Amino acid sequence: MKGNQENQLLDRVLAEITSTLGFKRVECLEYAHLREGATGYLSFPSRKDPRGYVAFSCIVAIRIEALAHWSDDEDTTALATFGTPIQFLRENKNFTEWTFSNASDLEALRNDILSNLISYAIPFIERFSNFSNLRKAVESPNPKDWIDLGVNQDSRVGVLALFQLLDGNKAGAMKTFDDALAERTSALPKRRLYIEHLRKQLIKTV
Repeated sequence: MKGNQENQLLDRVLAEITSTLGFKRVECLEYAHLREGATGYLSFPSRKDPRGYVAFSCIVAIRIEALAHWSDDEDTTALATFGTPIQFLRENKNFTEWTFSNASDLEALRNDILSNLISYAIPFIERFSNFSNLRKAVESPNPKDWIDLGVNQDSRVGVLALFQLLDGNKAGAMKTFDDALAERTSALPKRRLYIEHLRKQLIKTV
């Protein structure tokens, strides 16, 4: 099979699998599930291995609509989406890929794919679609709680400020940015520029 045919086949099979869990196809190899106040996403990056087979994995994400409306700026709207490769949700966190060379190979993977989505992806989406659960994790002093959401030290500043803006606490959001900039006095310029950009974009939307 050629690359387009392989992705078309993979997309068809994944659309069928994810539809049993309430997801709808939004584009090739990406599927969404609308929930109250949030959207769950499953995407499946794929690659053609030089040895002739197709390998693919899964990224699990949620988008919180209450956070998404503050700005049309790409960097700030990205703060509303949280996600992780599915392997980080497994107990051993080992990286693995599903592989197939033909339609029969892919058909044989259906049960394993569905089992992984039910065991790891769906609990993640259900847990963090709840805004209070998400906020508790991001506000945690333990980095592991928010790194598992795809949040790093710099993007966390923007998310914390968004939480404060949702509370109507613009002064608190400003302080979050100002404190972060003070802590990054000797950091690489790009890190300061990123925080300064978020500060400008988020604050001007209120």
